[in-house]
This record gives sequence, structure tokens and C-alpha cells, in this order.
Amino acid sequence: MTTKPRTIQATRTPLLSVYRRAQRPRVPAWNLVQRLPLAGFDHHAAARLWPYLRTGQALILSRELSNPVDPRAVRITWLGEQLGYLPRADNTLAAGLLDRRIPLIARIHTLRLSQDPWERIELDVYAEPKT
Repeated sequence: MTTKPRTIQATRTPLLSVYRRAQRPRVPAWNLVQRLPLAGFDHHAAARLWPYLRTGQALILSRELSNPVDPRAVRITWLGEQLGYLPRADNTLAAGLLDRRIPLIARIHTLRLSQDPWERIELDVYAEPKT
């Protein structure tokens, strides 16, 4: 006597609405404003903090109104340490947005092991979306 293999049929389980994952409200994406190199890599904490930096990390941008060399200086900090500045030739847009109190952040786009300090860290500057 041979036995037939039993076929197992999957049954549908009803989805209970109380167990659904709550949907988060959609947050608009920040707008990319500029892609720039980091200025002052050798003169600030960027060289010392190099082993801890990763692509995608958020950095804080702030105006440095008392800078004697550049009246539009935009300082870049990470965890309270100054990494450097936005380049003087390209900081007009970011300085103007910060002066108008438009929130900006920077994210590390690229980290390169280069002898040229201007090529070591490339940043993306983002502006908060209008709501």
C-alpha cells in the first residue's frame, strides 16, 4: 500500500489593523545647494579627526562674522570640533542663506586619501525645504 503525499495548502491570515505599522509623515527632502571642497584641512581638526569621518556624516555650518580674512566666512564643525571652512571663492551663496536664517547642513560626499588637502574632503551643502 502506497501513501499519497499530503499537499499542504497555505491559508491566508487576515491582517489585523491594530498590528499595522504606523505610517510616518513624509518629510520633504533637503535641497542640494552646492558641492564644495573643505578649505583649511591642515589648519584645523580635520586632519586629526580623519580616521573618524565617514561619508554621509552631517556637519554644522555657521557664520563666522568676526573672521578677519573673510567677511563671508562659513565655519564647518563636527561634534564641536572645527574641521575648516567653505572655500572663500564659493561661500557667497551659503553665507547669504545663513544670514537670512535659512537652515543649512553639510554632509560629507567624498573622502579621498590625497596629498592635496583641497581634495581630501568634498562636501554637499543642503538647505531646509520650504514648508
